[in-house]
Amino acid sequence: MSRLDLRARAIATTVVAALVLGGSPPPVVAAESPADPSDVVLVLDFSASILRDEANRNRFGAALERIADRVDEISSDLVAGDATVTIVQFATKAADYPGCTDLKLLADPQAVAGFAGCLRSVAGAYRTGLAPALTRRIGTDTNYVAAMEQATKHLPADSLRPTLIFFSDGRHDVEGVPISEVQPVHQRLFGSRSPLAVLPVGMGLDPDQRDALEAGLQRLQVTRDMPACVSGTVFDWPQVVFESADEAGNAVAVALQNATCTFTVAPVATPRPSPTAAPPAIAVRALRLTPGDGRVELAWTGPAVTSAPVLDYRIRCRAGEDDWIESKEGVSTETRATIEGLTNGTEYRCEVAAVAASATGPWTAAGAPVTPQGLPTTPGKPVVEALDGALQVSAAAIEGPPLSGYHYECSSDGGATWPAQVDIGSAANTSGRIRNLTNGVVYVCRAFASNAIGLSAASPLSDPVRPCASFLDCNALAVPILGVLGLVLAGGLLAAFVALFRGRTRGYVVAVVDVVHVANLGHGSRLGIAFVRDPARRLTGIVADRGPTADIRIRQLRGDRFEVTDRLGTRIATSGEPIVASDPVGVRHQLVLRAFATNPASAVTSRR
Repeated sequence: MSRLDLRARAIATTVVAALVLGGSPPPVVAAESPADPSDVVLVLDFSASILRDEANRNRFGAALERIADRVDEISSDLVAGDATVTIVQFATKAADYPGCTDLKLLADPQAVAGFAGCLRSVAGAYRTGLAPALTRRIGTDTNYVAAMEQATKHLPADSLRPTLIFFSDGRHDVEGVPISEVQPVHQRLFGSRSPLAVLPVGMGLDPDQRDALEAGLQRLQVTRDMPACVSGTVFDWPQVVFESADEAGNAVAVALQNATCTFTVAPVATPRPSPTAAPPAIAVRALRLTPGDGRVELAWTGPAVTSAPVLDYRIRCRAGEDDWIESKEGVSTETRATIEGLTNGTEYRCEVAAVAASATGPWTAAGAPVTPQGLPTTPGKPVVEALDGALQVSAAAIEGPPLSGYHYECSSDGGATWPAQVDIGSAANTSGRIRNLTNGVVYVCRAFASNAIGLSAASPLSDPVRPCASFLDCNALAVPILGVLGLVLAGGLLAAFVALFRGRTRGYVVAVVDVVHVANLGHGSRLGIAFVRDPARRLTGIVADRGPTADIRIRQLRGDRFEVTDRLGTRIATSGEPIVASDPVGVRHQLVLRAFATNPASAVTSRR
């Protein structure tokens, strides 16, 4: 088929609805002219909340199978187009679906058939539900961060139509990756990228959780500088949450159509007549309630088709069988309103009716009642644990009305600013970690409880805590204490060394002169002898003298030998062998030197 044939065929295709059994996503018209090459990543949620719901996982799987059938049906169109398609599945972790990455459909019928096979394989995985192998591979939680990081690997930087189709049934909720990290990662991956489309498809089966899911997915939605498939129109993705598995599956098909401009959604066959009466032409649809502090906020979708213009809406709520409380906002065609003056903790049922010039439509009730509530109770003083470059903050759980989580803030300037923050998106888990802090800096922290209304008042400040990387860093008193202990230990070691030094065996030398005069000369290499005389100059004894003027100077050598110097000169003596030595007056004496290896029994006697 030529591109001209494709163009004519595309102009003739107008999508009235998404798929058989589907809901009503915004109608999308197929391409008016051949589109730029597109890179599309289908990111599909395989968390436990989906896989445990047998009925809805089967319905979504059936929707994927219908997309696969449509791929087979328009294979020639996809072969003529220029799309590259990847499928990623995620839960706690994200991974490429095996065999279904970077499928280049241009001029490749086999790749188109492979794409249809991948869709059927994914549908089969949904129908199977939780499986041990799948759980080991990607876990069971819901991790938006991992999903976005895996998907961006398949969106080339130079792509002209990069599109991420993001299907999930719940908010980001995974241990270790707080919900506060989703937007920074989204900004890092996609904040400056152009063109780009991120098209969330939320399966909001639980009315109570639908608004929270919608708020989270709206923050992910991007349609920056993406050219529309039809000239003169705007690429848009106004709806991000769908109320059934069929509608969500159809929305995936419409997103694929908007991204590629060559895939087209199958027209819906004319439905069989219903045995039940059609609803009045001006019936309000999809009434949603959001509780507030003493109020309820209502939002709805106007009548699908009207025989006359809607001039106003009537809005009312009541508790049990009490009187109805009507909105006081006056005449308005806005599809949202607020009823105030309600009692917190009381359950209310609400309904809305459209008003035309000639009639008032039927009352449309919300699918479930709503309970207004005030701001949460203020948490108690938080407990803070110091970590390396981080703080672990927790507070005691609060009893009472349901909470949506906790918010923690820490300040390094005594509360003047609070730049370090973390949000805990679960009321069951009250502990959160604040990272990227400076070790050694003192922080104080405070806690807030959160619910659908907002944040509570701030808790009392925590005790000051200092992030630290080691025992000494974490304990300010440890350094002086260890310093004192070190000094005490050093003093003890020095005293022991001195005692050992003094008590060691040093040896000594004994000198004997003329057999009768004996003196302990002490120890060491340099010794000496001084002669002691009475006034009549008679020799009365000898004493040790180490000075340079000793009468006889002695140097102890190795091998029990001595070098002896006196008036006669210098000579070598052996321990225990007698030699002749001269005193200062020239008298010769017999000298015997004896070296001992033990400590002496008496002290050295020296000249006074």
